[in-house]
Amino acid sequence: MERFKNIPLHDLADRVIAIGEKKFRAQQIVDWVYDKRVTTFDEMRNISGELKEKLKRNFILAKLDVNKVIESKYGDAVKFGFETIDGEYIIESVLLIDGDRRTICISSQLGCGLGCVFCETGKMGLIRNLTLEEMVGQFIGINDYLASKGDKPITNIVFMGMGEALSNFETFLNALEIFMHEDIYNIGGRRITVSTAGVVPSIERLLKEKLNIGLAISLNSYSNELRNELMPINKKYPIESIMAIARRYAAETGRTVTFEYVVIDGKTNTPEALQAIYNYCGGFDCKINLIPLNPSTGSSLLGPGDSSLEMFADALGRKGITATIRKSRGQDIWGACGQLAGKRIVR
Repeated sequence: MERFKNIPLHDLADRVIAIGEKKFRAQQIVDWVYDKRVTTFDEMRNISGELKEKLKRNFILAKLDVNKVIESKYGDAVKFGFETIDGEYIIESVLLIDGDRRTICISSQLGCGLGCVFCETGKMGLIRNLTLEEMVGQFIGINDYLASKGDKPITNIVFMGMGEALSNFETFLNALEIFMHEDIYNIGGRRITVSTAGVVPSIERLLKEKLNIGLAISLNSYSNELRNELMPINKKYPIESIMAIARRYAAETGRTVTFEYVVIDGKTNTPEALQAIYNYCGGFDCKINLIPLNPSTGSSLLGPGDSSLEMFADALGRKGITATIRKSRGQDIWGACGQLAGKRIVR
C-alpha cells in the first residue's frame, strides 16, 4: 500500500478519483491529515464509512514515532528525535521559541555528504534523503507538541537541520507545497528560509522556481584556502561563484541574501577576514549572520568570546555591512547550529 503522506499534494486529487471518489474529497482528507493531524482515517468525521474503508485498503496513514523530546533549560529551544519510517534512525529537528515566533528547524536528509568539519551531521556522511512523509512529519510532530502545551502552532520554517535541503530538491518542493498552501498551513515565503552550503547549481534551480523564500548561504570563511579546509564543497564551488549566484538571487527575487558565518576564534574573525568580507559583500543586498562556533565532538576549534564577537560585528557595521549575531539557542541540548546528528536506533 502507498503511504499517504508520501503523495505530493498536487497528485492527491488523482489518487482520490482513482478509488472512485469525487475530486473535492481530496481537500477534506487533506484537512484532516495535515491541519487536524489525525492518526487514522477513522477519525475523519465528515466522510462516509465507505470512503474510510477505501482509504484504509489503499493507503497507510501514520505519524512519525517520537523517540525523544529534550527541552532547553532556558525555555527557548526544544530538540526532537523522530524515528525514520523504516525505524532504523533518528531524525533530529528543533523548535525555536522567540517571542511570538515558533520556528521549526527542519531536517531534509539523514546525514550529509558535504563534510563540513564543524558539523555533527557532516560527520555521519550521507545515508539517504528523507521522504516527504519524514520531512512533513517533523512539522506535524512539533505542532502536536505545541498543541499539548496550549501554545500556538509553527509560524516560521528554516531548512537548517540535518542535510542539504536543495540536494533533496523534489521532496523539498513537495514539502513547501504543503507548508505554503493557503488551505493548509499558509506559511508565506517571507517566513521560510532554506540554507545551503553553496551548491551553486541547486541555487540556480531554486531561482527558476520563483518561490520568494529566503536564502541563507553558509559562507563561514573569508578565503578559499580556509574554506577548502572547513568546507570541502568549496573546492568545487569557490567563494567567487557563491557571490555571483548570491548577487543574482538578490537581484532577481528582491530578497536579502543571508550569509551564515561561523566565527572560529583566531581563524575567521581576523582583520584580513574583515576586509575580505567587505570586498565580497559590498554593493548588494545581503547581511552577515555571525554564528559563534558551537561545541562539536573531536574538534579543537573554539568559538569567540562575547566581546570579541561583538567587536567583529561592530567592525563590519562600520564598513557598511549589515551584521547580526545569532543567539545559540539549544546549545545545552545539542540542538544549536551544527550539533544535530541522526543516530542509528539500537533496539
